[in-house]
Amino acid sequence: MDKNNQQIYDRLTIVLIINDRYVRWEEFYLYDTIQDVYTLLYNKYKIEKCIIELNELYLPNSINTGLLDLCNHFSATIYVRTKDKNYTLCKSIF
Repeated sequence: MDKNNQQIYDRLTIVLIINDRYVRWEEFYLYDTIQDVYTLLYNKYKIEKCIIELNELYLPNSINTGLLDLCNHFSATIYVRTKDKNYTLCKSIF
């Protein structure tokens, strides 16, 4: 909180719902983009090909839109649909 008792945010909270089955909370910096979400999905969750949806918008990997532009109140829910319908959430080292 700053001296005027206003909360200062430096991160966004994103809820990932993977294949309507797995729910995970992740934090991103204010300047992160949709491409950073795809990178996290690939590196942490081993998801190579997927479609992500936010507020009924399909967001391709090639879009460079900032997450902050798509969020309400510094949070959002992103639905992830993997190409592999039998995807199992892998154990992560993070």
